[in-house]
Amino acid sequence: MSKLRPALSVLFLPLAFLSIQAQTVETKPGTATVSGRVVLKSEPVQGVAVVLQPQASGGRPANPDAVLRGRTDGAGRFQITGVAAGRHSITAFLPGAISSDDMSFTGQPGKTLNVSEGENVENIDLTLRLGGVITGRVVDSGGRPLVEARITLNRLDREGRSQQYYGSPMSFEMSSTDDRGVYRLYGLSAGKYRVSVGYSQEPGSVAVVMNRAFYPKTFHPDTTDESQAKVIEVSEGFEATNIDITVGEAKKTYDLYGRVVNAENGQPVAGVEIAYGSFRDGRMTSSGSNGERSKANGEFRLIGVLPGKYGIFARPQVDNDFFSDPVMCEIEESDVHGVEIKVRQGGSISGVVVIEEANDPKILSRLSQINLRAFTRPSPGSAPPMPTMGGFTKVNADGSFRLRGLQQGKVQISMMPMPGLALTRVELNGAPQREGVEIQPGENITGVKIVVTRASLSLRGEVKLVGITLPQEQRLFVSARRTDQSAQISSSAEVDARGQFVLENLAPGEYEVRVNPVFSPNLGRQDPQMMRAFSRVKQNVTLSGDNQAPMTLVVDASQKERDQ
Repeated sequence: MSKLRPALSVLFLPLAFLSIQAQTVETKPGTATVSGRVVLKSEPVQGVAVVLQPQASGGRPANPDAVLRGRTDGAGRFQITGVAAGRHSITAFLPGAISSDDMSFTGQPGKTLNVSEGENVENIDLTLRLGGVITGRVVDSGGRPLVEARITLNRLDREGRSQQYYGSPMSFEMSSTDDRGVYRLYGLSAGKYRVSVGYSQEPGSVAVVMNRAFYPKTFHPDTTDESQAKVIEVSEGFEATNIDITVGEAKKTYDLYGRVVNAENGQPVAGVEIAYGSFRDGRMTSSGSNGERSKANGEFRLIGVLPGKYGIFARPQVDNDFFSDPVMCEIEESDVHGVEIKVRQGGSISGVVVIEEANDPKILSRLSQINLRAFTRPSPGSAPPMPTMGGFTKVNADGSFRLRGLQQGKVQISMMPMPGLALTRVELNGAPQREGVEIQPGENITGVKIVVTRASLSLRGEVKLVGITLPQEQRLFVSARRTDQSAQISSSAEVDARGQFVLENLAPGEYEVRVNPVFSPNLGRQDPQMMRAFSRVKQNVTLSGDNQAPMTLVVDASQKERDQ
């Protein structure tokens, strides 16, 4: 029986918080102010550290040393001054407590805030709650502790379906057993969980662990059948103890030996990364690699392979032009020898990048700062039948480029985010390629023109919800796509704690703007009525200058769908 008792678990503060102790990069102070209150169990909390972290595009920390902090007073209130304009995440840290604002769309903890120059942002309430704890011990059939065994936590959603838990506190160190076989998972959201250790042997589950033995996936207390596992219910501030797991006998792993050869002449090929994947109904469902590359004689060896059916193939890399179809093989009760991977020369796309209507040498000099990436969607019937990254290159000073190692299919070319510039279209011999550039096996395509334009405009607005109460962990994002461009070329931004959003680095033109919930595996299936309400929201707006009026997107769940 597990024992539930009140617990105040100790949280290790993230590196972003620790780094504020010593700022090493001098930054220009901002003119905005952010203030609010921190509460725990509806009561204000004194002495809580509040951290404001700037973010760059895509949610990456703009400067880890540029974080600002405040501390709550006796009324639980805080104020942070000198805040620069831009996107920020704000988080409250208190040992033994977790934020109700788990993870933002950007991957940063806490709430998102879009702050304007000189703005006074008030009434930002940060709600904390005591985290739950699950702790226990993992031993083998002889009672010996399993050391450094990785614990997996599955959470049951509202429909009772199991999803692996990706809560922000789930660090690698916390998820591993110590020298006594003891683990302690803390800072957990309230909910129902199943705890397990080991590797799955279900159909479609493949893994290379690089060990000579492994333990089959075993759930608390001692079952390999998840449906028979005991469900652990975690409440706010309580600790579930004695959640022990006894694993069965360790099973042997095996080695897989093979060789990489050129499909055209049979000669060995060195330096090719070997990847493996699982296939179901002719489609790859997952893939992985331990970094193994073919030697000078083309040979390779995968050590510590779990029993199962695998597809072994060459993974396209930036430093070579090769790819392959998967070679199917099955690991049962012995090593596998003689796997031959036949690689083919990938195709290439070359051309020029131009900055539209730009004659200023200072602007044109930015060509050499542009990085391009290719994303290939394989043609039907080709393998592996899943999208792959097949090329990455830096543009030359004269605007020329070459993407290589491309697999057969439709190639979407994108530009890595770059302030002030945006990719507007891709052309092949003057014809727009909205769905991607079609490339055949080994084909070398020339005459591609990538048009980039100056993009310094912003689109601000807010999202209003009518008849919708979002789950506490649910986040929203707004996307904008120019109506003359493909769906793959779009900008997006998270809706912040005040319901506001800012889309930056946009070029002039007409945009289609939408709002959607961010998928979270911890929330389970989204409410169909809510999703229909979001799908109905679509608004067009024309950007032509800096004085763009803010827009409002209304998501109304009470609105009836139009007659079909």
